[in-house]
Amino acid sequence: MVSSTSNLVVSAPGKLMVSGEYAVLEGAEAVVTAVNRRAYARVRTASALEAPAEARAAYALVERSLGALGHEATVDVSSLRSQGFKLGLGSSAAAAAAAAGLAFAEHGHRLDSLEARARVFQAAYRGHQDIAPQGSGADVAASVYGGFLRFRRHGEAAEVAPIHWPASLRVSVVWTGQEARTSTFLARVSALAAAQPERHRALIGALKQEAARFLDAVLASDVRGVLASTIAYGAAMGTLGDAAGIPIVNDTLRKVAELAQQAGGAAKPSGAGGGDVALAIFPDDRSEQRFGALCQDHNFSLLLIELGAQGVCLEGPHEPSEARE
Repeated sequence: MVSSTSNLVVSAPGKLMVSGEYAVLEGAEAVVTAVNRRAYARVRTASALEAPAEARAAYALVERSLGALGHEATVDVSSLRSQGFKLGLGSSAAAAAAAAGLAFAEHGHRLDSLEARARVFQAAYRGHQDIAPQGSGADVAASVYGGFLRFRRHGEAAEVAPIHWPASLRVSVVWTGQEARTSTFLARVSALAAAQPERHRALIGALKQEAARFLDAVLASDVRGVLASTIAYGAAMGTLGDAAGIPIVNDTLRKVAELAQQAGGAAKPSGAGGGDVALAIFPDDRSEQRFGALCQDHNFSLLLIELGAQGVCLEGPHEPSEARE
């Protein structure tokens, strides 16, 4: 165990859901990626803010397993927010992963082996589930393992494996300017399942089918297939939202999708929808640049984000800084 004056800092990346929203909760395989905006966990000092509940739960789970550390963690998630808004980049999952990683590091464990990351994932996943049980865990997996992943949930366990993103595909991330509350959307979809189970099953079935097609296209480096499935998945999310009485694909997200297709690509919500961010995918640099110009014309904000970032890791001393758009 280290003292409360330790300078250990552990970071974990945020995430973007690429495909599999809603369907992943019903057993489908999702694609998720880590982003280069990170949460930073360190030993909490008297003046530091309390860590998010998910991070406190994950930290406590490691303590119960390996021994009490005698202090608390604090987590800086400022790079996953902008001007007071959450961006939909999985800040609570990143906080849980960073806090769990910090607790393991304080106990002298390395974080760079698959075995170590599996242990961090279990603590972060369980801690996150204790606070937000409706989540799939895909966001936690991205924050722990990094890169591009295929993810499937199996009750309390999960299948996680790295995948190669096709080199020719370009991705832009659009901030809609509006926060979305995932728990509210999930609750409305659950209400649809209870009230109209057959209709819900059919809608989720369509999403499952398209999630499988998307993953197959990525694995085959089938650019046209990825673009077609992106469009289809966004449309299926919109149909689910209409049935549940919620704007999963709201006017802004619909317009982003139109602009992406106009530029020669495809776009869909990333996450539960209703706001937060959209993911736009393009076959080459030229179409991505056309999309950027169209977004500027329509006053849509593109976030400066790189995909496939490194997973949870030990850092040097870190000072919080304002996120840049």
